[in-house]
Amino acid sequence: MSIQRLSLRFSLAATLMAAALAPAHAAVIDTTFIDTTSLWDGKNIVYPFGGSGSTTTYGETFSAPGGALKNFTFFINTFGKSIAASARIYAWSDQQQGGSALGQALFSQAVTLNSNSLQSFTFNAGSLALSKNASYVALLTVTDNSQPGNSQWGMLSRRSGRPYDGKFVFYNNNGDATLLTNSKWDGLDWSNSLAWKASFTDVPEPASLALLGMGLFGLMASRRKNKSAQA
Repeated sequence: MSIQRLSLRFSLAATLMAAALAPAHAAVIDTTFIDTTSLWDGKNIVYPFGGSGSTTTYGETFSAPGGALKNFTFFINTFGKSIAASARIYAWSDQQQGGSALGQALFSQAVTLNSNSLQSFTFNAGSLALSKNASYVALLTVTDNSQPGNSQWGMLSRRSGRPYDGKFVFYNNNGDATLLTNSKWDGLDWSNSLAWKASFTDVPEPASLALLGMGLFGLMASRRKNKSAQA
């Protein structure tokens, strides 16, 4: 094989690899796709959340922008009392006559809430892959209804209107998490959004991965032919 041909094949492989790596690299960027906090006055609230006669489940529906969910944040004041709860992500069914969570929890993490102000609580979901434009709900549900109640959450006075954001939902399920997915939730006609954030990480699209594979294949093929020619 001549130097010119070898150089040409390596150049082609490098070009394919560069084309694949450029969008893939650009895609791996942490981006907060949902953030309603700029619309929140830092004071508006919804309550009571917790046990002892309070509502045991609060959440916010949303549509996934694609990629993977990294974390989500709510603003909660428990007035110095500890509340054991579970932070969860479910698929969501938003129907004309009501709505509810669907199936098994896609993410679940035991948490203890304790604050003396409207403090941010962030829950790390790792890299939870969600289907683009599908409906989900991010929520906290109290695991023991006998715990303290009357906690407050940061809330907007209306729907946020932010891309992919949905609405505030709640359920008086009295600490029974099994009810989250087999019966209609309460308050589905409320026209509000929680003050909250959800951070997503883009993932390389299949076309980018295919280009990367083509580039690597071309590079390997060029090296094999070069070794054969030398032999």
